[in-house]
Amino acid sequence: MSWRAGAKLLREIWPLIQVNVPETEFRADFVKDLLMFFMDCDMDGTDMRRFHPEIDKALDELGVGDG
Repeated sequence: MSWRAGAKLLREIWPLIQVNVPETEFRADFVKDLLMFFMDCDMDGTDMRRFHPEIDKALDELGVGDG
């Protein structure tokens, strides 16, 4: 997966994650794991900055800079 494709896919599935993972704490852990997986597949985490506050928080906790 290219880094652009990964960021695009994550942006597209984010609304589904919000609806289907309603528990805030579990969703935070889920998003961190998902971001790590996508970044392992060559997505640049900084491309997800300023998309949603929950994603920004997860990126902060993962130590991903602002780019």
